[in-house]
Amino acid sequence: MLRNFFNGLRDAWSVTSFNADNINLYAQKLVFEEARKGLLILCAMLFFLFSIETLLFSHFELGRSYVYTGALLVLLALHVFLSANAIRDARTIYMLGTILLLISGTAFVLLAHQTGAFNLALFASVTLLFMAIPIVPWGLREASIVISLIYLTFTVSIWSSSREFDVQTLWSLQLIMVGAGLISLALVTRNATVRKMDIRTRFDLEQANRKMLHLSNKDPLTGAWNRRFLNNNFNELTERWHSDGHSYHFAFLDLDDFKPINDNFGHDFGDEVLRSVSDIFSERIGERGCLVRMGGDEFALLFHGENPEALIEGCLEAINQSLTPPSKYQHMEVGISLGLVSVSPGMSATQEDIYREADTSLYQAKERKNSGDGNLNLVSRTLAA
Repeated sequence: MLRNFFNGLRDAWSVTSFNADNINLYAQKLVFEEARKGLLILCAMLFFLFSIETLLFSHFELGRSYVYTGALLVLLALHVFLSANAIRDARTIYMLGTILLLISGTAFVLLAHQTGAFNLALFASVTLLFMAIPIVPWGLREASIVISLIYLTFTVSIWSSSREFDVQTLWSLQLIMVGAGLISLALVTRNATVRKMDIRTRFDLEQANRKMLHLSNKDPLTGAWNRRFLNNNFNELTERWHSDGHSYHFAFLDLDDFKPINDNFGHDFGDEVLRSVSDIFSERIGERGCLVRMGGDEFALLFHGENPEALIEGCLEAINQSLTPPSKYQHMEVGISLGLVSVSPGMSATQEDIYREADTSLYQAKERKNSGDGNLNLVSRTLAA
């Protein structure tokens, strides 16, 4: 049980420290937003409390020093609130929160020195400072630093001038600070532990959703993208390529006489042919586009780059070199019929129009495959503005 206690403390020491780098990066983004929200809430709460204190100081006529100090703290809380919106990292958020609490505590110390007494209003203010600390989503490390700084500021300042204050008051203040500090640290530890569990759960859930989405867009046999992926990403990809000044190319392709390949060499070899087509086209296209399995032996290509015909010819040659039929006495080569549409920058065409043009070109390629030379029957057309 003691080991679990220390493991909990170690886990709560930093809210962005995890065992894996990818979770650390994910946590930093979440913690930054939560830290900023926490600081804004802290500022708003202190603004409200200091405003009430200032009114009470004035109502009970405790003196101008009390009223001026309260008013300055109200302005400080408002200033930090407005400044927090411009901050872009969690470390600065924590530093700003620390400065706000430390200056507030120092103000109460100076007020006590000036008046020569710690009255109930100052006791209440000190307690509220410590109790407000868990509002910001610190780790145990940051919270310990804040509490230690506030405690040392009060202790060193007050005990260095102990003759000015009653001994009972000093020890009562110590009890209040230690008790409130321990309560705050316990709350921070609990909050940090729960927060890290929540971050891990959210990270795992998002990773699982991302993996499921990825798998839902992939063809299980070949690993190529599927029709859903093409429909969802066609416009985004083509618009981005055109904005970068690239022509893009779309093609429908069929494997010629694929049924005899299955009949003569078996379906296992037919699956190997499909996987080879997917692997080689995907590798050659790389980051410039994607290969999509539309169904059966039908594929689609969407990519950008120069000389698309040469790319396709190179892919077909590599496919045939990679395949070895099960029987060494039989020879085979994969043939492809392909309808290619190239769209120049500035040309406006809908996804349906491009599909229709590519489908028409594919039909023409299939019609002339028996009279063509070689294994590639390609009909291409260009759409230009």
